[in-house]
Amino acid sequence: MNGGGWRSFGARLFALALFYAAALVIGAALFVALMRSGLVSFSHILFYDGIYALAAGFLPLVFCLNRLKRIRAFGALSQMEEVSAALVSSSLLCAFFVLGPVTVDRSISIFMLSRFAAAEQGLTEREARDLFVSRYVDGWSQISRRLSEQERSGNLAHKGERWEITPQGRGVMKTSQGLAAIFATDPRFVGKE
Repeated sequence: MNGGGWRSFGARLFALALFYAAALVIGAALFVALMRSGLVSFSHILFYDGIYALAAGFLPLVFCLNRLKRIRAFGALSQMEEVSAALVSSSLLCAFFVLGPVTVDRSISIFMLSRFAAAEQGLTEREARDLFVSRYVDGWSQISRRLSEQERSGNLAHKGERWEITPQGRGVMKTSQGLAAIFATDPRFVGKE
């Protein structure tokens, strides 16, 4: 490739990087707007609602990118590049969503840190445990919340006063145990004590 060819290639690569960055910004704006609007809040489970929002925002994102590609700075982009940019944007947003908001929503560690942040003199281990049980488990009914979520997602079935795992729930556990084995996470959390 001669000097002009490299310059042309570099300019094209830069234009694509800008286009993909724009796709991420537009995708994030659509995602947040859908999440905040409540339009995709079918399950009232943050994780699933986020997946619905990403799916619902995909075609509007492609539409926006189709309009955006008309800006001369991006050069000639194909429809496949529009769809590819939308897929990359949605994938990055999904990864961020699971690692960020979903983790914050579900994390016992974040709850514990919030208690330490509110305690001017710090907490003993016993005080932290008591706060966890009295506030998180009992006060905020987090066991009830999890049972309800697992029933709505099809992993548990409510029978009288008891809850039973469904075949789907067993599948989730098998997958979780496999992932725990592959990534050497604490096996106690997946029933391998």
